[in-house]
Amino acid sequence: MHRGLGPNAVIGGMRIFYLARSDETADDMGVYRVEMDPRTPGAGLHRHARLTETFSVEAARLALHVDGADHDLGPGDFALIPPGIAHAFANRSDRPVRFTLSFAPALGREGFFEGLARLAAAGRLSDRAAMAELMARYDQEPLAGFAAWSEVSG
Repeated sequence: MHRGLGPNAVIGGMRIFYLARSDETADDMGVYRVEMDPRTPGAGLHRHARLTETFSVEAARLALHVDGADHDLGPGDFALIPPGIAHAFANRSDRPVRFTLSFAPALGREGFFEGLARLAAAGRLSDRAAMAELMARYDQEPLAGFAAWSEVSG
């Protein structure tokens, strides 16, 4: 299915394209293409109570932290993150990275991306109360060190 040329959500240097929306899959899953500019933070350390999340890297390198271990994923690499497992990701390289991200069940994940995009556009990604409220609605629990892991050096 062709979705169009532009991203559905833009969060700083990260663009998200909806490939399979939760409303198209009866909320069983959501599939998204993510493009991140060089040296772009992604999600800080967090976990999900219900969501299983996957990462499949298509181009460049993605830094992924899973359950206390750091990983450097390249093209063709895949990671599956079961519910309850602490994880974070970022693009720490000098090249743009592209990967496919999925969630099962989706739990309306597009609403989370769109909420992040609104906060980013308003310069409010560092607003802890707004971020906590958004995360709580979409099964995302920030963990100690949430912001620190995904920070990238300029």
